[in-house]
Amino acid sequence: MSVLVTSLLVGCGVLLGRIIAKTGDREAAAQASGGEHAGGGDAPAPEPEEKPMSKPASPKLERFPCQLGDVILRGSGDEAWLAGALLLREGQDVVAALFVAPDAGGDRAVLARPPPSDELLWLAPEQGIAAVAGEPPTVLEVAGDRFERKRRLPLAAERVGSGAPDVGRQVIFAEYTGLGDDRLVVIAGAASEGRRDAIWAWRGPALLAGSYDVLPSDKG
Repeated sequence: MSVLVTSLLVGCGVLLGRIIAKTGDREAAAQASGGEHAGGGDAPAPEPEEKPMSKPASPKLERFPCQLGDVILRGSGDEAWLAGALLLREGQDVVAALFVAPDAGGDRAVLARPPPSDELLWLAPEQGIAAVAGEPPTVLEVAGDRFERKRRLPLAAERVGSGAPDVGRQVIFAEYTGLGDDRLVVIAGAASEGRRDAIWAWRGPALLAGSYDVLPSDKG
């Protein structure tokens, strides 16, 4: 009798030990599987969160009477918000900036230079010389008015902001004087750009310091 009981107890102990062993194996396998998905080598790494691109800062034109984003107020009551510009460079120096104000009614343009000049040219597109190509001539007649070339410079052009025309990277910049304060600005594509038949022109009065005000963009 005691032998039978002892055998039953031994058998039950062996069976219980096998059950416990199988349960431990399953838990270990589950932990190993969970570890792989949580941070194991086979699990794909989470994609990095995309960061919004920062807006490039507007270029600062040292000592220029106005900057990109400013509003020019003319004594006659006209105004122009300088939304874009063509920066005209000689080497590393910006020698002139042709600002554009597309929402000023008629695609207004404003030409500014660094000191010693403090005048602005208050310009509008001039279509009367659209057929002229190549080298800007020394004399131009527009709508019966005579303009003589004051300066002619080969310059590099850079577009900033919005609304500036695509004139190419290398241009010929010419400025003309007419009667009184009448001015004419011509930009022609340089030969290396294959743009000798492309030309842009603007005409308008010169504004001396005191005949205009500048509302800086950082003051709203």
